[in-house]
Amino acid sequence: MHHAAQYGIPVEKESTLDPIRAPASLLWVAVDFPLLALEALSIDADECAVVTESSRRGEVVYQAAENARSLGIVPGLNVNAALAICSGLGVRPRDADAEYRHLRKFHRWANRFTPTVCIDPPTTLLFEISASLKLFGGIEALYERLCHDLDLSGCRHFVAVTPTPGASVILAGAGWAGLVTDRAGLRASLKALPVRSLGLAGETLRKLRSVGVSSLCELWRLPRHDLARRFGPEVVKKIDQVLDKHPDPRETDPLPIRFEHHFELEAETIEVDFILRAVRVLLEQFADFLAGRNAVAGNILVLLQHAEKPATRIKLGSRLPTRETGQWAKLLHERIQRHELYAPVVGIYLSASDFQSDSPASGDLFEISAAAKDWAHTLDELEARLGKKRLWAPKVSADYRPEYAWRRVRAVEPSIVNPATRPLWLLHKPRPLGYTADRAPDAGLLNIINGPERIESGWWDGNEHCRDYYTAICPRGRRLWIFQDLKHGGDWYLHGLFG
Repeated sequence: MHHAAQYGIPVEKESTLDPIRAPASLLWVAVDFPLLALEALSIDADECAVVTESSRRGEVVYQAAENARSLGIVPGLNVNAALAICSGLGVRPRDADAEYRHLRKFHRWANRFTPTVCIDPPTTLLFEISASLKLFGGIEALYERLCHDLDLSGCRHFVAVTPTPGASVILAGAGWAGLVTDRAGLRASLKALPVRSLGLAGETLRKLRSVGVSSLCELWRLPRHDLARRFGPEVVKKIDQVLDKHPDPRETDPLPIRFEHHFELEAETIEVDFILRAVRVLLEQFADFLAGRNAVAGNILVLLQHAEKPATRIKLGSRLPTRETGQWAKLLHERIQRHELYAPVVGIYLSASDFQSDSPASGDLFEISAAAKDWAHTLDELEARLGKKRLWAPKVSADYRPEYAWRRVRAVEPSIVNPATRPLWLLHKPRPLGYTADRAPDAGLLNIINGPERIESGWWDGNEHCRDYYTAICPRGRRLWIFQDLKHGGDWYLHGLFG
C-alpha cells in the first residue's frame, strides 16, 4: 500500500472523539510510519535525500525526504532523473532489516499496553487494547497517551483505532488519524478511501475500475449478491472483515523470554559519559520490555565490546528488583568508574533473563516503604562502588561461642547483633591479660561491673569452650569484654571492646 505522506499529499489529522459510544468488544490500534524507510536510516526530514529500491525499470526512488519532494522528486522516479533534478541529492538504498528493527523498537513500546502486538508489513504496527482500557483510564485517555508517546519519538506517524484490525491498518496507511468505536462510525470513516486500500489483486482492481468503482463507498453501492460472482469471493470477504461482519484473525508475536540487544557506537570511545548515554538507550528499551510483561529484574549483564580484545563484562544486581532506568544507570556508572578500560569501546550489549512479576500487593501492609527502597538503592550503589566483598553485614548464627555466633552476609538491611550484652568489636584472637586462676584481675586495674556469663559449648566439633565472660572497665574508662578460660588453667583474656 502506498501512503499519502509518501507522495507528499497533505493529510489533516481527524478526530472522532466526540461523541464517544461504548467501546466494541475489541479495539485495534494501527500505528503507521509513512516515513519508515527514511527514519530507519536516520535521514532527517530537512535533508535533500531519497531512499531507493530496485525495479524492472532499474533503481527508482522508494521514499523522498521533504526537501527532495519540494523539488519534484517523487516515489517511482528513476534515480538518474532525480539526480538530474538535484545533483547534490543524497541517495541511500533501502534497508529492510533496519526498517524491521525500527518497528521492533515500537513493538516493545506497544507491549507496555498489551501483549497482543504484531507487525503488519511493511510499515504498520498493530495491537489490540480493549483489555487495557480500565488500567489506563478509558479509551480517550489511552488514545492520548499513545499519541503523546509517539510524538516524543520524533517519528512521523498516524494512529487509527477501530473495532477491526483491517480497518485500522487501512485508515492509518491512508494517513488518517482518529478513533472509531462503533460500526456506523467505521463505515463513515472508510467510505472515501480508494478501493486499492483493501489490498485486492491487480486483476480485481482492474475489473472494478472498468465499471467505474474507485472508492469503497462506490463499492458498497453495488448489489452484494453480484459482487462475489463478478469480482470473486475475496472482495466480499475483505469488505466484511473491514466492517466487522467476518472474523479477521491476526497472529500476534509471542513475547521473548530473554532480553538481548546490542548498540553499536558511531565511533570508538573511552569517555564514560558517552558510553553511559549509549547504555541509556538500551536501558530504556529494557524498561519497555519489562513494562510489557509487568515485570522487574534483579540482574542484568552489560558487555562493553572492544575492537580487538575481549569484552569488558559487567554484571549488575539490585536488592529490590526494578525496571527503573535511572537506578540501573547509577549502578553502571559506579562500576565503570572502578573499571579501567584497557581499550576503546565500539559497542554495547545488554542482556537479562531472570524476571519477576511486578504485581503490587494489596494495601499498605505488604508495600515496601520509601525508606526501605532508599536504603536498598544506597547499598546497591555502595556495592557497585566498593565491590561485593567489601560490603557486608553481620548475621546471628545459632551458636553461643562468640567466634561462631555471627557470620558475614550480603548487606540487605541495617543489622545490629545484640549490642547490649556483647561488643561489636571482637579481637581476631583473644589477648592474654597476665592473670591466672590464682591471681584474679586487680580492682585497681580492671573494675568488673557485670558477669559472669558462662559459655560452655562446642564439644561436638573439637572447639569446646568453657568460659566465664565479664564486662570490665579499665583505668582509661574503656569497657572491655574479658573472660576466664575454665578449660585451660583458668587464665584471663581480653576478647572484645565495647564502643
